[in-house]
Amino acid sequence: MAVWPGKWQPEAVAALEPYLGTDHIVEVWVGDPVTSRSGTLLEGHVYVADDGRVTAIHDRSGRPDVYPWPLLAGPVLRMTARIKGRKRKVIYEHPSWTPPQP
Repeated sequence: MAVWPGKWQPEAVAALEPYLGTDHIVEVWVGDPVTSRSGTLLEGHVYVADDGRVTAIHDRSGRPDVYPWPLLAGPVLRMTARIKGRKRKVIYEHPSWTPPQP
């Protein structure tokens, strides 16, 4: 059973579960939906680590200088997913958060 970070919404967990252990690169923005302009962003391949925590790693090449990290506590503002070389798609967006306009 996966151990998810604190304050993750059930909808965000459900949106990310299909991408665990896949070749997709996922972007996860977390922060307060009321006060965050853009939130804190982590990007990488997501999987369940040996200790059960949902974890991300940016590069799966096996280089010795690349380290995995557990996902940050929520709330989750937005998540996108893509396979390398393809267009990114939004898989979750917090209903109370307005993303910054370019």
